[in-house]
Amino acid sequence: MLSSAKIKLINSLRFKKYRDRYGLFVIEGDKLVGEFLESGKPVKILLALDKWIEKTDKTLVSSAEEIIKVNERELVKVSQHKTPQNALALVHIEKYSPDKLSVSRTLSIALDNIQDPGNLGTIIRIAAWFGIDNILCSHGTVDLYNPKTVQSSMGALLHVKVCYTDLAVLIPQLREMGTSIYAATLDGEPVQNIEKTDTGLLLFGNESRGISGELIPYVTNRIIIPSFRKALPGIDSLNVAMSAAIVCYEFRRNRRIK
Repeated sequence: MLSSAKIKLINSLRFKKYRDRYGLFVIEGDKLVGEFLESGKPVKILLALDKWIEKTDKTLVSSAEEIIKVNERELVKVSQHKTPQNALALVHIEKYSPDKLSVSRTLSIALDNIQDPGNLGTIIRIAAWFGIDNILCSHGTVDLYNPKTVQSSMGALLHVKVCYTDLAVLIPQLREMGTSIYAATLDGEPVQNIEKTDTGLLLFGNESRGISGELIPYVTNRIIIPSFRKALPGIDSLNVAMSAAIVCYEFRRNRRIK
């Protein structure tokens, strides 16, 4: 039985202050819930229809701290989807600190004040696809556990470490360690023309304002994705997630798949 207290708790997690207070966030959908259970990540509460529980590996289901069987009407009360699937779960939030040594030795992404949760989720998915393990976010970047971020990341949260930090402090430290900083700007060198490495930090700025002025002095390489025609009304730039996908591909395309 799904109590009114549980309904109130789950619905409160739509808001960051309650996610921070309880240290929990919501995942929805058969595939996403199944992936989290398979990963061994701690799941606090699993809500699911009988038919989903019956067809799912019993060992995985039993790994949840609490299991609540619900009906479709109850699931609608807590779902953020117009058409809920068969399962929903409350998962413990994991927080990471930046690992400067790991970042300096690999290819990583930094996000400066990204505001759209869909963009953040898509970039997390892009990072996972291209084998990038670390994403460094400024404190002004949208919350990782925003429901739209979680949904658009499509389970990539399981494979990428996302941490929030003061980029104005961290990036100078990385420069001192010899890390190259590649910034996506409007006045850079075409990305296909620059020499690529297996290490470095790919820096992407706010959707409308770009990269903060305090970070620009630490950029070693300004890069741009060139357009193949003159700018047209409404088509004067690429979405930040699109840019991230193209830049990541350019850095990875001549590298051997591990």
